[in-house]
Amino acid sequence: MNRRLRITVAIVAGFVLLALALWGVDTTELRRNMGKANVGWLAAAAVLYLTAYFVRSLRWRAILHPIVPLRVSESFHMLMAGYFLNYIVPIRAGEVAKSFFLKRLKGIPIATSLPTVFVDKLFELVSILFVVAMVPILSIRMSATLATLIYTVLAIFVLAMGLLFFAFRNPDGASRLLCAVFSWLPGRVYKRLSEFIGLFVQGMGIARREARTLWSFLALTGVAVLIDGLYFYFMFRAFSVDVAFTRVLFGYTLLTLSYILPTPPAQIGYNEFVIGLIFAGGIAAAGVARHEVMAVIIVAHAMTGLLIAGVGMWSFGAMGIRVRESFRTVAGADAPGGRTVAGADAPDGRATSRRSELE
Repeated sequence: MNRRLRITVAIVAGFVLLALALWGVDTTELRRNMGKANVGWLAAAAVLYLTAYFVRSLRWRAILHPIVPLRVSESFHMLMAGYFLNYIVPIRAGEVAKSFFLKRLKGIPIATSLPTVFVDKLFELVSILFVVAMVPILSIRMSATLATLIYTVLAIFVLAMGLLFFAFRNPDGASRLLCAVFSWLPGRVYKRLSEFIGLFVQGMGIARREARTLWSFLALTGVAVLIDGLYFYFMFRAFSVDVAFTRVLFGYTLLTLSYILPTPPAQIGYNEFVIGLIFAGGIAAAGVARHEVMAVIIVAHAMTGLLIAGVGMWSFGAMGIRVRESFRTVAGADAPGGRTVAGADAPDGRATSRRSELE
């Protein structure tokens, strides 16, 4: 499936999810609730939302430090520009983009810095342990769909941590094992995937060198998750919806973890559907109507979309890099073996140029 068709399918899927999320919701009450938002609470929520990203940029900066020291502003701009690319297209190009920015601005080869992005994402998944632990504590009623979502993310986390430990102890053995697992793939796909496997194992070298600072990475993750929860709690307060902070923290943490799964561009419909699913599973306090929850998530989605777009474009301007240039360079790097990797769809001259950017 080519990139344009994938994006089209993703957009259609997003609107289907949005329709499912709003199915049976009283639209009159929904509009009434959306119109009564408290601007002060919304402003505070917006500040917290960006603060959580700032904390994550500090974590990535710390992980990256053995390779290249960055100013705090530099790591923040790279992170936000990468998130902006991830937000507008469903191909996860933003993860590779952060390494592309380092290549352009610092001369660091992408093969050297990309493992830090993988390691950073592994720390992000740690919060699934909090989600699982809170299920019995909060006496959450889990539907089959909600349980499937939680256990899928948990399985991905367990697999990732297992690979992390194995690669930490035996890098060569981990490379051979992973390559053997995917040896059945077509040659070109396997070749590209094996390159990503090599980058992953290299990233474990970063973890070994920084073993003494792992607790600081975990602490930054915890702070970011807590701020995320406060942001979404403030969104509920903006609409005078009474839900306990611990339940809001649980629900929003699960939402952010679910982003590891494919999402439509700008997460159209996805946020509304998953939040509806989470709260329908028993997260919200008794007496909270579905139209109240939908009002919160729709306004939150619109507000955060504007924040990501605005700060993302500002970050591109601060770095002196064009959005289109970044997207064209890294857009194909999400799909091992894909035709667009490193500009393979371009004429020979442009393909060579883009390929050199990724080396």
